[in-house]
Amino acid sequence: MTTIQPTPTIELELCPERAVWWARQRTMFVADLHLGRVPSTCVGDDALIRQTLARLTSAVRRYDAQRIVFLGDMFHMKRHYNAELLAIMSDWRAHVASLVLILVRGNHERVLGDPPASLDLTCVDPGYSEEGMTYLHEPRSMDGYTLCAHLHPSILVPSARVAAEAVPCFVIGQSYLVVPAFEDLVPGRIIPKRADESYAYIQHGTVTTI
Repeated sequence: MTTIQPTPTIELELCPERAVWWARQRTMFVADLHLGRVPSTCVGDDALIRQTLARLTSAVRRYDAQRIVFLGDMFHMKRHYNAELLAIMSDWRAHVASLVLILVRGNHERVLGDPPASLDLTCVDPGYSEEGMTYLHEPRSMDGYTLCAHLHPSILVPSARVAAEAVPCFVIGQSYLVVPAFEDLVPGRIIPKRADESYAYIQHGTVTTI
């Protein structure tokens, strides 16, 4: 188990599901689902949406979460607020009806507007905070500790198949944590390593800190 302690009273687990788990608050943080984004070869195919939601449900059940905080960019484009996708989302929401869902607005929400009220989401602006921890989508300097996303961070690590493989990672700074994208359709952005950061990468279902 890989954990960090951003404040004296908060411990967070970095999960191989590309999520962050706050056990004391029974809260899971995920980011950048980009629901509706599919390859150009299969526009209209809902399989990837269902797969993403199934992965999320599996993570929620494994940790027995009572709340999910989405750190922005839940949907990808305005046209994804369509009847077909919303029917899939509504069905998923009915299966996790007891979960409290909070969406921190990201750059895509600024363009799309909030998701439909039928999904029973509480939408908040970036800067929403709890117990000295602030939730953002796009990283920026703030007082205290911040959880943020947006970068879709990945890092190159050794692989049995190739010399180096790009895998999703958490970026751990002294006053911030950048969460990897939950979607697995688009490769992450390889980030340059910095001396003032450490990294926890996800490979073969495990989290390794470097």
